[in-house]
Amino acid sequence: RSSPMSRVSRTAALFRRAAASAHAPSRDLPTLGGVAGERSFARASRAPLAAWTTSTASASSDWPLGFGARPGSSRGKSTRAGALNGGGAAFNDKPKSLEVAEDAGVGSDADRARPNVLVRMALSLGGFYSTESTNQRAADRLYAAITAQCDGEAFARVFEIERSFRGEHSALVLHVWLVLRRLREEGESGKALAQTLYDTFQDDVEHRVHAEGVRVRVNKWLNELEQGFYGSALAYDNALTGGQGDLAKVLHRNVFHGTDDASNARAQRLERYVRLTLGCLAATDGKAVREGRVRFSGVE
Repeated sequence: RSSPMSRVSRTAALFRRAAASAHAPSRDLPTLGGVAGERSFARASRAPLAAWTTSTASASSDWPLGFGARPGSSRGKSTRAGALNGGGAAFNDKPKSLEVAEDAGVGSDADRARPNVLVRMALSLGGFYSTESTNQRAADRLYAAITAQCDGEAFARVFEIERSFRGEHSALVLHVWLVLRRLREEGESGKALAQTLYDTFQDDVEHRVHAEGVRVRVNKWLNELEQGFYGSALAYDNALTGGQGDLAKVLHRNVFHGTDDASNARAQRLERYVRLTLGCLAATDGKAVREGRVRFSGVE
């Protein structure tokens, strides 16, 4: 049974998301869709994002039943389409901003067509304009951009990512780390948004675990996946300050799971993409990042 604190935490998070979504206008970026509506809210036992800086955990290679390659589908194996020496971008371009223009429908709440005075008063009383609600909307936009990139067929095809829970989760972890690293540069406001984005990511992980049909020891797997995230994030951070080729080695282990020699070449290609994306995020205006007006570059 849920503890009293767990029920209070879930209820508080529910109200926060309701306030964040009230009167929210439509936008062009991909949305979380059913994920946002069906996910569980704010596991009370979740560790704060600060644990990233102290954890020494490594990603677990022991995946529960149903998390492996999906049989009977092309998604159950890596694809050779878009081979490394064939199509796809070279990822050697000059970094450019990933900002989405405000007139694309994903601008800041203050810059939108404002409702009348009575509606604004009601929204204000309901917490729509609060920092927490504003951060939740921005986090939803950022996470929608992340899932659009990771769940797309193009990303898996170009980098030959294993189409399984393990492969897809590894891609999500990588992109969440990319955005969280960029938010470090935004001071206290970036820190608060980073925590909200991380919570949104963990809520989606819980949804995805249930969608895989896992019903036994769910909390155990969620905790191990969370510790795996901290281990991967630390490994990526350390690889950026390490020697040449360190990042590719970490990607080979964490994304491709060190399956074969061919994955070394894929890891090197993915390293070029990661370094280019880091540069693009660095070139993106801080205001756009804080508002979630970001869209990842295409990979083909």
